[in-house]
Amino acid sequence: MTDASILRLKTEPKAIARVEMRNGAPRLIVNGKERFPLLAWSWDLLQSIPHYKQAGIEILHPVLGLNEAWPEPGRFDWDGFDSFFSQMLELHPDAFFLPRILLDVPLWWKERYPEDLVKTALPVVPYRATRRNPQGGWLWGIQSAEPSLASDRYLGDMERLFEAFLQRIENSPLASRVIGYQIGSGIYGEWHYFLAAFIPDFNPALAEKIGPLPTIEERTHSSLGLLRDPQKEGRVIDYYHRFHDYTADVLLRFVRQAKTATQGRVICGSFYGYQLENVWMQEGGHLAPEKILNSPDIDFIASPYSYQTTNLADRQWWEHDVVDGAGNGLGRARGVAGDGGYRVVFESLRRHGKLFFVELDASTFVEPPPIHPDGSGAQDVDKEFCMIGGDGCTDVDASLKIIERDLAQVLARGAGGWLFDFGPVLRTGKSWYRDPRLIDLVHNYMQWGEKRSRMQLDSISQVAAVYDARTFAATRHWRADPPFTKGGDNLDYFMRWFMDSQARVLHRLGAPVDFLYHFDLQADDLKRHKIWFMVNVFYLTDDQIQRLKSLLRDSGMTVVWFYAPGFIHPDRLDLARMQDLTGFEFEIKSNPGSMLIRTVAEEGERDSEIVFGVDEKRAPRFVVKDADQVLGVWHDSGEPAFAEKSVEGYRSVYLGSAPAPTAVLRRLAQNAGARLWSSEPDLVMACRDIAAVVATTPGQRTLALPEPLHHVRSAVTDRGFTYNAEYGQVDLFVR
Repeated sequence: MTDASILRLKTEPKAIARVEMRNGAPRLIVNGKERFPLLAWSWDLLQSIPHYKQAGIEILHPVLGLNEAWPEPGRFDWDGFDSFFSQMLELHPDAFFLPRILLDVPLWWKERYPEDLVKTALPVVPYRATRRNPQGGWLWGIQSAEPSLASDRYLGDMERLFEAFLQRIENSPLASRVIGYQIGSGIYGEWHYFLAAFIPDFNPALAEKIGPLPTIEERTHSSLGLLRDPQKEGRVIDYYHRFHDYTADVLLRFVRQAKTATQGRVICGSFYGYQLENVWMQEGGHLAPEKILNSPDIDFIASPYSYQTTNLADRQWWEHDVVDGAGNGLGRARGVAGDGGYRVVFESLRRHGKLFFVELDASTFVEPPPIHPDGSGAQDVDKEFCMIGGDGCTDVDASLKIIERDLAQVLARGAGGWLFDFGPVLRTGKSWYRDPRLIDLVHNYMQWGEKRSRMQLDSISQVAAVYDARTFAATRHWRADPPFTKGGDNLDYFMRWFMDSQARVLHRLGAPVDFLYHFDLQADDLKRHKIWFMVNVFYLTDDQIQRLKSLLRDSGMTVVWFYAPGFIHPDRLDLARMQDLTGFEFEIKSNPGSMLIRTVAEEGERDSEIVFGVDEKRAPRFVVKDADQVLGVWHDSGEPAFAEKSVEGYRSVYLGSAPAPTAVLRRLAQNAGARLWSSEPDLVMACRDIAAVVATTPGQRTLALPEPLHHVRSAVTDRGFTYNAEYGQVDLFVR
């Protein structure tokens, strides 16, 4: 490297970065100083860097496809990357870099080694156009031909290519500015197995590594409707566990390589852990989270936030308002007053000391129309990018509310993130962040972020939503049903309704909610949490059931069990275990029936009955045979499907379907004694010293905070606030 902008770094020592738990949350430490982890990327970083620099962002997130540096067999060429880093430093001399590294092979490799490519059960239809970023290589390759992650040739060649890149950086002055690596493979570099939509991977190399590969017929069959019977489909369940363990091992292999090559001076991480809104779940999901969370080599985990599209028939595909099967509004994922919900279970990441980076990819008002006027629409010029950035708004005020929501959520949750700017490849060809109003907004939050270093960021939520990733190996395959017509053709039943749609409601309780895996529940949680929503803990071992029972016994808590808790034993379906876990007696209904539930109103309150759930006939269903109180019944049969009971010193609630609307979950939380911070179903994101509230409806609301905080706009410090809010208004409170 001879460029002057790089050579001038020669006097600087190598940067040392780490993620360290401080004051309740993982913190990014660079050269001994904590830094607010807000990064920036653009499809044309050289165009966008001046705007990011004005906003105070010092860490850039270039995306580098390593295949760009491998033009032919036996030769690596790093000149393009050298030039790119040099130009970035010319524009931002103080910049640090946390690049995303894509472990992609060049086209000539695919043509030369067809035996090392993914083999699929279904014919491959190219579903993503090839796009080349001149500032870092191919971001998405040709999706009809990709390397098998089981190929020893792929793994070996990638190790050699990655090692050459790492040594190029380590032996250059750039080592003083490169602070880490986000390592990606699979679709979009997000560790979705290549060609997951077409049922991979039947390459013999995979069978050699993990054992027999079930056929597509075996994979898409479930003998009890929505559930697999381990006595009949145990081979498939076991395969998916081995498959995802293997994929996680491949990820960790390259992370360890980076740690070794840099002698641990950088932080490393990847996209992973999409418990919510994961696509092609059985083939493309992230079903080995414990392996990743427990790895000492993983410092951070990243994910885009919610993309859930509308299922309203009169709305365009890119819109984000969601209703259940009875027409109850559940909320919106993106746009003005959208929750921008995280797809990871954030509290589990915190507990394992992993910094979370959220990808903030909302388009902004500088993008021209046509666009839906309420801020939930998208550009009509390129469907690929409409889906990604399609929640911005040409209305300045609405767009600023969306961006502020994203930044406030990062701040208040104790997270990190990066701005993801697709503007240069859309209609104007210019950055989404080129407007002074956006620059000022980001700059203000950068300043708040720097102040966050002295704040306490531990969770104070009294509500938890609890999940299990491995359950998806034992539930109905995502390809077993006809595709949904509204943005859900790559989702299975449980991901669509129990994970994604139910999350819209959980974000709108008017109180902060912890999202975590059941294996991270702790005895200390019983002192703070008032209610647990056990959303999909269907597949549990005997030890896991006994652990949950031991935690709950005499806790005084409320626990809400969704659908089939503990029903799937690794060896069998076992209703006795489900009864033992929940305290209820059940009858199984094996014939398909409506998944709608009707609440049971108290005498004289017939008008308050609510019908909710999914208007589809599914099996199995479960009927409660004993309860202290029946709260709801199956809409078609009138048999109990929603009930409560006192069990061993805590309140057990069974809920046979999802999604349940806001009114139902807010009432359950209130009855459990959980504090609802807002009188309205607002979005509340909070840690001990910071809170952000987004108004989901216009008008007056009353906030009741657990401790006095300072309202940054009104300059008032108090526990209680009553004020009028505009739709989508963001209010920030700090210690």
